[in-house]
Amino acid sequence: MKLFKIATAVALIYNAQTVGGDCSFDEISVESSPGFTISIEKEYKVLEDTRSQMKYGLYCDSQPSNVDGIDRWFKVPVSSVGVRIPLASGFLEALGHRDTLKAAESPGNLTNICLGNIQPLESSTVDIVFSTNTTSDGEKTVALPADDTLTPLQKAEWIKFVAAFYNDEKAASSLYSSISAAYECHWSNLQHLAQQPHAYWVQYADKQPQIIDSAYQKSLLAGAGATNDTKEPLSDPTDPSKFQEAIKDADFVFDQTFLTEYGQRASEWYEKFAYPDPQNSGASFLRSRNIWRTDGYTSKDGVSNFPEFGYVRPDLVLQDIISVMEPTYEPKYQRRWMLWLGGTNENTVVIDSSNYNCDSPWITQVAKCEARTDFTGEDGSSSDSSSDSSSSDDEGKSEGSSGRAGKIAGGVVAAAAVIALAVVALHYYNKRRRNLRIQALAQQAEFGGHSPQARRFS
Repeated sequence: MKLFKIATAVALIYNAQTVGGDCSFDEISVESSPGFTISIEKEYKVLEDTRSQMKYGLYCDSQPSNVDGIDRWFKVPVSSVGVRIPLASGFLEALGHRDTLKAAESPGNLTNICLGNIQPLESSTVDIVFSTNTTSDGEKTVALPADDTLTPLQKAEWIKFVAAFYNDEKAASSLYSSISAAYECHWSNLQHLAQQPHAYWVQYADKQPQIIDSAYQKSLLAGAGATNDTKEPLSDPTDPSKFQEAIKDADFVFDQTFLTEYGQRASEWYEKFAYPDPQNSGASFLRSRNIWRTDGYTSKDGVSNFPEFGYVRPDLVLQDIISVMEPTYEPKYQRRWMLWLGGTNENTVVIDSSNYNCDSPWITQVAKCEARTDFTGEDGSSSDSSSDSSSSDDEGKSEGSSGRAGKIAGGVVAAAAVIALAVVALHYYNKRRRNLRIQALAQQAEFGGHSPQARRFS
């Protein structure tokens, strides 16, 4: 391992191009087709945002002349930054450049407790503004992806894009490689389930319920071993019954509706999605109360940390979702962002020094994932065999056809039918047992020894 690290360091040094003085540009690869490229020229480097069709020229000393095709120039490394998108703050935290963040569109919407005194952007002068678009702050504007059309790894790889403005691509590349490896390892480990859960990601927006089919959400559900076949577009999106029928078979629902009635958000959710009697609606996920959200880790003012840190760490987001649907995979894992909306209490964790260490932030620490093929989601008990024995007793009782000539044939048919019924019964028995176990574990997390308020993230 030490030899590998030394070889890697030598390779990175070899690929570093000195531009002038103490400034050098590192050549790195872009791995996931995230929507940008980085290329190095003799005196500058070019970041091309292929999503926004913008090219940014980055230089160390003097801005190069007679260069065509560059939309905006920036002297690097930048020393003062403004943000109009929380994701930028998360990237700066992960890169160790939080001290350069000076201003924000809405300072109160940033949840990082390690930041200094952040000023309103409108009254501040900064070198660059990371935004949701390319025009908000004129020539100082640089856009970052603000939607969920990218996969989790694609979105996370934009840390390299941000790092280029600090000449820190090497560190960004190293962190991203660790995140990517952990994400793909957990993904692979969950592809051997004996019984895949069925899950949807939903929201209520534009006065109608919606099934979210974006690459970000679908990739996370698939990575957690869930089946999430896309339903056909609803014939009448304004008809709640069509939506309810479409997600009726879900074991889990993950929601990102904008809800405001804190302490009563479950009731607010039922009302928006037209479930006046959730327990008797016939929906599997409502019987087991498996509605989950990503706003379980917040600032003291209730602002979700997920848009700021969650997109930076897709490996942890995936582990959060796995811990919801397959809680025996990592029994000691403590969820960071997932909130059980189906619970009777809306227990959120407020980010503070007890769960976030500014000197050793967990956002920069990637735990190693051990590859495995033995995890099937089964609890390893012998209870399944007892179900088979019970079915065998039923089979003996069913074997009684009338008519001497048809008795043998009837017995064969009856046996086959009972076996088929036993298989179906066993499937639903296991499914119900699994949902009850998950519900019990969720209730334990809500009320018991794994209380979210007691979480300590390492």
